[in-house]
Amino acid sequence: MKRHTTLLAAVAAMIFIPFQTASADIYQYTDANGVIHFSNVSTGGGKKYRKVRSEQPREQTSRSAAAPSTPMKNSPAVYAGIISSACDRHGVDPSLVRAIVKVESDFNPYALSRKGAMGLMQLMPQTALVMNVRNTFNPYENIDGGVKYLRYLIDRYEGNLSLALAAYNSGETAVKKWGTVPPFPETQNYVQRILKLYNGTGSAITPHYTIYVGYGEDGALLLTDDPHKHKDKNLKRKTSKSL
Repeated sequence: MKRHTTLLAAVAAMIFIPFQTASADIYQYTDANGVIHFSNVSTGGGKKYRKVRSEQPREQTSRSAAAPSTPMKNSPAVYAGIISSACDRHGVDPSLVRAIVKVESDFNPYALSRKGAMGLMQLMPQTALVMNVRNTFNPYENIDGGVKYLRYLIDRYEGNLSLALAAYNSGETAVKKWGTVPPFPETQNYVQRILKLYNGTGSAITPHYTIYVGYGEDGALLLTDDPHKHKDKNLKRKTSKSL
Protein backbone atom coordinates (compact mmCIF):
# COMPACT_ATOMS: atom_id res chain seq x y z
CA MET A 1 0.00 0.00 0.00
CA LYS A 2 2.81 2.39 0.82
CA ARG A 3 4.41 1.68 -2.57
CA HIS A 4 1.17 2.64 -4.32
CA THR A 5 0.97 5.81 -2.26
CA THR A 6 4.54 6.73 -3.13
CA LEU A 7 3.94 6.16 -6.82
CA LEU A 8 0.77 8.21 -6.93
CA ALA A 9 2.29 10.95 -4.83
CA ALA A 10 5.05 11.24 -7.42
CA VAL A 11 2.39 11.43 -10.12
CA ALA A 12 0.68 14.20 -8.21
CA ALA A 13 3.92 16.15 -8.06
CA MET A 14 4.40 15.82 -11.80
CA ILE A 15 0.95 17.20 -12.52
CA PHE A 16 2.16 20.64 -11.52
CA ILE A 17 5.06 20.58 -13.99
CA PRO A 18 3.86 21.89 -17.37
CA PHE A 19 5.82 19.45 -19.56
CA GLN A 20 3.00 19.34 -22.09
CA THR A 21 -0.41 20.91 -22.45
CA ALA A 22 -3.22 18.98 -20.81
CA SER A 23 -6.69 18.71 -22.28
CA ALA A 24 -8.81 18.29 -19.11
CA ASP A 25 -9.02 19.17 -15.45
CA ILE A 26 -7.67 16.53 -13.06
CA TYR A 27 -8.99 15.87 -9.54
CA GLN A 28 -7.70 13.73 -6.68
CA TYR A 29 -8.93 12.27 -3.42
CA THR A 30 -7.31 10.20 -0.67
CA ASP A 31 -9.14 7.09 0.53
CA ALA A 32 -9.35 5.68 4.07
CA ASN A 33 -6.12 3.73 3.55
CA GLY A 34 -4.17 6.81 2.57
CA VAL A 35 -3.97 5.88 -1.13
CA ILE A 36 -4.22 8.78 -3.56
CA HIS A 37 -6.60 8.40 -6.53
CA PHE A 38 -7.01 10.57 -9.63
CA SER A 39 -10.02 11.27 -11.84
CA ASN A 40 -11.06 13.59 -14.63
CA VAL A 41 -14.44 14.19 -12.94
CA SER A 42 -15.02 16.12 -9.72
CA THR A 43 -17.82 14.01 -8.25
CA GLY A 44 -18.79 10.38 -7.92
CA GLY A 45 -19.37 7.70 -5.28
CA GLY A 46 -19.63 10.22 -2.48
CA LYS A 47 -15.89 10.88 -2.64
CA LYS A 48 -14.47 14.30 -1.88
CA TYR A 49 -12.31 15.41 -4.79
CA ARG A 50 -10.14 18.49 -5.09
CA LYS A 51 -8.82 19.93 -8.31
CA VAL A 52 -5.05 19.53 -8.75
CA ARG A 53 -4.72 20.74 -12.32
CA SER A 54 -6.84 23.19 -14.29
CA GLU A 55 -6.93 23.43 -18.07
CA GLN A 56 -8.04 26.54 -19.90
CA PRO A 57 -10.19 25.90 -22.99
CA ARG A 58 -8.18 25.94 -26.19
CA GLU A 59 -9.01 28.45 -28.87
CA GLN A 60 -10.53 26.86 -31.94
CA THR A 61 -8.78 27.55 -35.24
CA SER A 62 -10.22 27.18 -38.72
CA ARG A 63 -8.80 24.81 -41.31
CA SER A 64 -7.68 27.81 -43.35
CA ALA A 65 -5.62 29.27 -40.51
CA ALA A 66 -1.88 29.47 -41.00
CA ALA A 67 0.02 26.42 -39.81
CA PRO A 68 1.92 26.91 -36.53
CA SER A 69 5.70 27.25 -36.71
CA THR A 70 6.10 24.30 -34.32
CA PRO A 71 4.19 20.98 -34.17
CA MET A 72 1.08 20.70 -32.01
CA LYS A 73 1.95 19.56 -28.50
CA ASN A 74 -0.08 16.37 -28.92
CA SER A 75 1.15 15.48 -32.41
CA PRO A 76 2.99 12.20 -33.11
CA ALA A 77 6.09 14.11 -34.26
CA VAL A 78 6.70 15.47 -30.76
CA TYR A 79 7.08 11.96 -29.36
CA ALA A 80 8.72 10.26 -32.35
CA GLY A 81 12.19 10.28 -30.81
CA ILE A 82 10.97 9.04 -27.42
CA ILE A 83 9.03 6.21 -29.05
CA SER A 84 11.94 5.21 -31.29
CA SER A 85 14.37 5.10 -28.36
CA ALA A 86 12.05 2.99 -26.21
CA CYS A 87 11.34 0.63 -29.11
CA ASP A 88 15.06 0.20 -29.76
CA ARG A 89 15.61 -0.74 -26.12
CA HIS A 90 12.79 -3.28 -25.98
CA GLY A 91 12.64 -4.57 -29.55
CA VAL A 92 9.20 -3.32 -30.57
CA ASP A 93 8.12 -1.77 -33.88
CA PRO A 94 7.66 2.02 -33.45
CA SER A 95 4.73 1.95 -35.89
CA LEU A 96 2.86 -0.36 -33.54
CA VAL A 97 3.52 1.87 -30.53
CA ARG A 98 2.40 4.97 -32.42
CA ALA A 99 -0.86 3.18 -33.26
CA ILE A 100 -1.36 2.24 -29.61
CA VAL A 101 -0.68 5.76 -28.35
CA LYS A 102 -3.06 7.17 -30.96
CA VAL A 103 -5.88 4.90 -29.80
CA GLU A 104 -5.07 5.09 -26.09
CA SER A 105 -4.63 8.82 -25.57
CA ASP A 106 -4.47 10.56 -28.95
CA PHE A 107 -0.96 11.68 -27.90
CA ASN A 108 -2.19 13.55 -24.83
CA PRO A 109 0.43 13.06 -22.06
CA TYR A 110 -2.10 13.99 -19.35
CA ALA A 111 -4.89 11.66 -20.51
CA LEU A 112 -6.68 10.10 -17.55
CA SER A 113 -9.40 7.46 -17.88
CA ARG A 114 -12.28 6.86 -15.48
CA LYS A 115 -10.63 3.57 -14.52
CA GLY A 116 -7.41 5.33 -13.54
CA ALA A 117 -5.25 4.65 -16.62
CA MET A 118 -2.77 7.49 -17.06
CA GLY A 119 -0.62 9.17 -19.66
CA LEU A 120 0.24 8.56 -23.30
CA MET A 121 0.07 4.76 -23.11
CA GLN A 122 -2.66 4.74 -20.43
CA LEU A 123 -0.80 2.78 -17.78
CA MET A 124 -2.77 1.51 -14.82
CA PRO A 125 -1.12 2.24 -11.44
CA GLN A 126 -0.22 -1.42 -10.85
CA THR A 127 1.31 -1.77 -14.33
CA ALA A 128 3.30 1.41 -13.81
CA LEU A 129 4.55 0.06 -10.50
CA VAL A 130 5.66 -3.27 -12.01
CA MET A 131 7.33 -1.52 -14.95
CA ASN A 132 9.16 0.80 -12.53
CA VAL A 133 7.45 3.94 -13.84
CA ARG A 134 7.70 6.51 -11.06
CA ASN A 135 6.15 9.42 -12.93
CA THR A 136 3.27 8.25 -15.10
CA PHE A 137 2.63 11.64 -16.69
CA ASN A 138 6.23 11.98 -17.81
CA PRO A 139 6.27 10.99 -21.54
CA TYR A 140 9.73 9.42 -21.33
CA GLU A 141 8.83 7.16 -18.42
CA ASN A 142 5.29 6.45 -19.59
CA ILE A 143 6.33 5.37 -23.09
CA ASP A 144 9.27 3.32 -21.85
CA GLY A 145 7.06 1.52 -19.32
CA GLY A 146 4.30 0.97 -21.87
CA VAL A 147 6.67 -0.39 -24.52
CA LYS A 148 8.36 -2.63 -21.95
CA TYR A 149 4.98 -4.03 -20.91
CA LEU A 150 3.97 -4.49 -24.55
CA ARG A 151 7.20 -6.42 -25.21
CA TYR A 152 6.34 -8.70 -22.28
CA LEU A 153 2.84 -9.35 -23.66
CA ILE A 154 4.13 -10.05 -27.18
CA ASP A 155 6.51 -12.61 -25.72
CA ARG A 156 3.89 -14.16 -23.46
CA TYR A 157 1.50 -14.73 -26.37
CA GLU A 158 4.31 -15.88 -28.68
CA GLY A 159 3.90 -13.08 -31.20
CA ASN A 160 0.09 -13.21 -31.38
CA LEU A 161 -0.48 -9.49 -31.64
CA SER A 162 -4.26 -9.69 -31.24
CA LEU A 163 -3.91 -11.44 -27.88
CA ALA A 164 -1.14 -9.10 -26.75
CA LEU A 165 -3.29 -6.05 -27.55
CA ALA A 166 -6.34 -7.61 -25.90
CA ALA A 167 -4.33 -8.22 -22.73
CA TYR A 168 -2.99 -4.65 -22.85
CA ASN A 169 -6.58 -3.40 -22.91
CA SER A 170 -8.53 -5.84 -20.73
CA GLY A 171 -5.81 -7.59 -18.74
CA GLU A 172 -4.07 -10.95 -18.88
CA THR A 173 -6.66 -12.58 -16.65
CA ALA A 174 -9.46 -11.89 -19.14
CA VAL A 175 -7.45 -13.29 -22.06
CA LYS A 176 -6.60 -16.39 -20.04
CA LYS A 177 -10.26 -16.90 -19.09
CA TRP A 178 -11.54 -16.75 -22.66
CA GLY A 179 -8.51 -18.19 -24.43
CA THR A 180 -8.88 -15.59 -27.16
CA VAL A 181 -9.75 -11.92 -27.54
CA PRO A 182 -12.43 -11.46 -24.82
CA PRO A 183 -15.97 -10.83 -26.13
CA PHE A 184 -16.02 -7.31 -24.74
CA PRO A 185 -17.07 -4.70 -27.35
CA GLU A 186 -14.50 -2.23 -26.00
CA THR A 187 -11.63 -4.72 -26.25
CA GLN A 188 -12.62 -6.08 -29.65
CA ASN A 189 -12.99 -2.56 -31.04
CA TYR A 190 -9.64 -1.61 -29.46
CA VAL A 191 -7.78 -4.49 -31.12
CA GLN A 192 -9.40 -3.83 -34.50
CA ARG A 193 -8.61 -0.11 -34.41
CA ILE A 194 -4.94 -0.65 -33.63
CA LEU A 195 -4.51 -3.43 -36.19
CA LYS A 196 -6.15 -1.21 -38.80
CA LEU A 197 -3.74 1.65 -38.05
CA TYR A 198 -0.77 -0.72 -37.95
CA ASN A 199 -1.65 -2.90 -40.94
CA GLY A 200 0.79 -2.54 -43.81
CA THR A 201 3.09 -0.13 -41.99
CA GLY A 202 5.03 -2.38 -39.64
CA SER A 203 7.30 -5.37 -39.69
CA ALA A 204 6.40 -8.85 -38.53
CA ILE A 205 6.26 -9.40 -34.78
CA THR A 206 8.82 -11.93 -33.58
CA PRO A 207 8.42 -13.10 -29.99
CA HIS A 208 11.27 -13.40 -27.55
CA TYR A 209 11.01 -16.75 -25.79
CA THR A 210 11.43 -16.33 -22.05
CA ILE A 211 11.95 -18.97 -19.41
CA TYR A 212 12.76 -18.67 -15.72
CA VAL A 213 15.40 -20.89 -14.16
CA GLY A 214 15.87 -21.77 -10.49
CA TYR A 215 15.96 -24.66 -8.02
CA GLY A 216 13.22 -26.36 -6.05
CA GLU A 217 13.27 -27.11 -2.34
CA ASP A 218 14.80 -30.51 -3.06
CA GLY A 219 17.58 -28.97 -5.14
CA ALA A 220 16.05 -30.10 -8.44
CA LEU A 221 16.37 -27.77 -11.43
CA LEU A 222 13.22 -25.69 -11.92
CA LEU A 223 12.18 -24.35 -15.34
CA THR A 224 8.99 -22.33 -15.78
CA ASP A 225 7.42 -19.73 -18.05
CA ASP A 226 5.21 -18.42 -15.24
CA PRO A 227 7.30 -16.98 -12.37
CA HIS A 228 4.15 -15.86 -10.54
CA LYS A 229 3.56 -19.48 -9.49
CA HIS A 230 6.95 -19.62 -7.81
CA LYS A 231 7.24 -16.28 -6.02
CA ASP A 232 9.22 -17.82 -3.18
CA LYS A 233 11.96 -19.01 -5.54
CA ASN A 234 14.96 -16.98 -6.65
CA LEU A 235 14.43 -17.33 -10.40
CA LYS A 236 16.65 -15.97 -13.14
CA ARG A 237 15.16 -14.85 -16.44
CA LYS A 238 16.56 -16.29 -19.67
CA THR A 239 15.48 -14.87 -23.03
CA SER A 240 16.11 -16.16 -26.53
CA LYS A 241 14.86 -15.19 -29.99
CA SER A 242 14.54 -18.86 -30.94
CA LEU A 243 13.76 -22.13 -29.23
